[in-house]
Amino acid sequence: MKPTLYFLSIFAFAFLTTTADVAELPIGGPVINIVEWDGGKFPPVFQRSDQLPLTQSEVLRLSQNDFTADQIAQMVEERRYVGDASADGLIALKTAGVPPQVIQAVSLHALPPNRALNLEIELVFEGTSREARRRYLYIIVPDGDIERIFTADLHSVLSGHWQRDVTTDNTDPLLPRRVRRVTFTSQIPLKSYGKKNIRVFTSTRPNLFTSADIPEADLPNIRSYTIDYPVSSLNNDCRIQVRYRQDTLLPYKWSMTGSHLQCDWN
Repeated sequence: MKPTLYFLSIFAFAFLTTTADVAELPIGGPVINIVEWDGGKFPPVFQRSDQLPLTQSEVLRLSQNDFTADQIAQMVEERRYVGDASADGLIALKTAGVPPQVIQAVSLHALPPNRALNLEIELVFEGTSREARRRYLYIIVPDGDIERIFTADLHSVLSGHWQRDVTTDNTDPLLPRRVRRVTFTSQIPLKSYGKKNIRVFTSTRPNLFTSADIPEADLPNIRSYTIDYPVSSLNNDCRIQVRYRQDTLLPYKWSMTGSHLQCDWN
């Protein structure tokens, strides 16, 4: 190859390579002047205690027992606060004589308000039948002006296969006993706080949309449970267990024999 052609080949390769590299560069964004960061700082890092958060009643007791405002505010900062930190909650603290410094600490370090409830429903069937005497399970949870209705077609539950579905054979020579446990878990919105009356029952009727729709024949069989849903808490987990057993008169069908509700807030 002649020198001139060799030089032109190298030039063309360099030009094409440079052009390709430029084409692949990202489009520039806004330029930030870090000089403008002068005087800025990261948010403070709080040293947290392993103790449970302070409640409203505990803050009031500390205020009434010779603890200084600085001491209580530091305790709230280290342990956090579980309770009502809304405007009404802060006004209640002020009315009770809590120092402003402590109220500010409560406002800053309070746990976030509860917005939902983690609900686990476990259905326990003792026996081998695939039918229920009352086919539909209902759980009614009040939430302010509305009711949240949870239901299950037990025939579908019994004939299906689920992610959390365990059968144990506890048969002994004298008493055949087979137990199946099916568990459903979800997070449900629940935005009103305080006392709530949760009702659990089974019915032969589908499509019940409010407690006013419950047939009179089902009313004596309703199990009622009262919970106190807190404004804020470390945990917001509730577990309902509903138990069924084969009917003694109609052994090919199930009857609901009991239920249990347990909630864990702290």
